[in-house]
Amino acid sequence: MRKSIVYTFVACLLIAAMPYSVSADASEDIPANAAATGVHDTLVEALTHAGLVATLQGDGPFTIFAPTDQAFADLGFDLSTYDTPEENETLADILLYHVYSGNVTSSEVTDGLSVEMMNGDSASFTVVDGVVKIGDATVTTADVNASNGIIHVIDKVLMPPADDPFDGIDCAVTVGLTSDGYGFSPSTRNIDAGQTVCWSWTDAAMAHNVKQVDGFQSSTYVTGGITSGAPATTVAFHHTFTENQTFYYACEPHIGMKMHGEIIVGDGGVQPVSNNGESEDAPGFVSSTLVLAVLGAVLFLGRRQNQ
Repeated sequence: MRKSIVYTFVACLLIAAMPYSVSADASEDIPANAAATGVHDTLVEALTHAGLVATLQGDGPFTIFAPTDQAFADLGFDLSTYDTPEENETLADILLYHVYSGNVTSSEVTDGLSVEMMNGDSASFTVVDGVVKIGDATVTTADVNASNGIIHVIDKVLMPPADDPFDGIDCAVTVGLTSDGYGFSPSTRNIDAGQTVCWSWTDAAMAHNVKQVDGFQSSTYVTGGITSGAPATTVAFHHTFTENQTFYYACEPHIGMKMHGEIIVGDGGVQPVSNNGESEDAPGFVSSTLVLAVLGAVLFLGRRQNQ
């Protein structure tokens, strides 16, 4: 009796350790086969919610990398949160990142292979000791044939790469944060007039922003000056500087900790100087000009009296 219980227990462990065995009806399309596995209910519900079932019922061929219900649970996926048109677009983007337009069998996958998924983003494969991964998801069951393509079962939900917030923008300099989060990095940079500076950080531990101040290490903000907006843990802000100037800025929440930066554009907007080293606005220059004006007036009056 005890031996029978032990055998049963060992058998259960072996079954639990095995990858999902997915049987398919090659005469049925991909959504029908996914619905029949018993481990892809969340995937089918998500495809239905995003309006993609009809797409995957098309002629294809398609290759779908199908996350299991457990994969969605591990992600903390909640379909009810996708309740606006914008959120449904995001959901469709995620789901189409699991679909390739064409057939890709396991024998065709090589280490380093990259393919463009139906959402327009690329996904890469790794093959190590016979284990195939797409992104960070492992293919647990491969080459499940359907009438309009192939299903590969995976153990994680693939997330599309984040969009580049500066796509199409030529950033001459990108400013981020120091490792402790209390400084800009780099804090000072030189650029040419006409160039663009980008400020970027994602999921920072603290909220930061960029706000123009009226001088070096100043705590006085420029009214109507350049700013990235309210402090945030994720910022993607850019500004193109068209004139020579020195742009001084600070982080509002941490201005008391001297979290400042500066962008020197061209010559920094330095005033021209005269040959003797004094600018035209300097007191010495003004005094000299005044003396010359007085002497000129005296000479002019003296000449008129002699006449």
